[in-house]
Amino acid sequence: MKGVFRKILLPLPSLVRWYLSRKRVYRFRDLTIEVFPGVFHPGIFYSTTFLLQFVEKQVLRNSTVLEVGAGSGIISLMATRMGASVTATDISNKAIQNIHQNAKANKVTLSVVQSDLFERLPPQKFDWIFINPPYYPRQPIKEEEFAWFCGEHHEYFMNFFEGLAPFISSHTQTIMVLSEVCDLGRILEIAVSHGFELIKILEKKVLMDGKNYLFQIKPIVLNQGGASTHTVGK
Repeated sequence: MKGVFRKILLPLPSLVRWYLSRKRVYRFRDLTIEVFPGVFHPGIFYSTTFLLQFVEKQVLRNSTVLEVGAGSGIISLMATRMGASVTATDISNKAIQNIHQNAKANKVTLSVVQSDLFERLPPQKFDWIFINPPYYPRQPIKEEEFAWFCGEHHEYFMNFFEGLAPFISSHTQTIMVLSEVCDLGRILEIAVSHGFELIKILEKKVLMDGKNYLFQIKPIVLNQGGASTHTVGK
């Protein structure tokens, strides 16, 4: 089934590519944003909606939030509206411009940093970290491809887990959304090799998008016998 979904979704159908070739308006609850061409559209696939639905149920007031790879910024805008102090990052200059415009249009204030993952962030601890990552194993060449491709050998995830530790504390909630169309086994292997595990907290099956999962990322804690206290992926 994964192969079927990959054939349908990647490369994107021509109709979808045409739709994404111009500026679009997207609404979620009371947020209205514009999505620039070349920026990941939060309504094309279910992953962003799944994460938004999770975020809106949390208590974020007076917390600190980091969104890695914020794209249009809609998750960061929601978290800011909920009373959090938010930092939104993206590698794409177009995405950074898009976030600034959407923040201004929605009258919210947040920190926006152009950064390849954690590269330009000073070490600091966040209460929440949200990630909707690229996961197709291909090398991104154009700027807009960073929203889709994680490198031929999943370098995105290697760099993410390598750089995560300075930004989390024992109470940090790090939440990543993934789909069954990605190589979950490889991503889990990379996490474990860097001392982290992915604990599945929610899943939902979506037509044409397969199953979507929300994972909580935690440092692996070893008991006295040297075994992990959690089961990876469960």
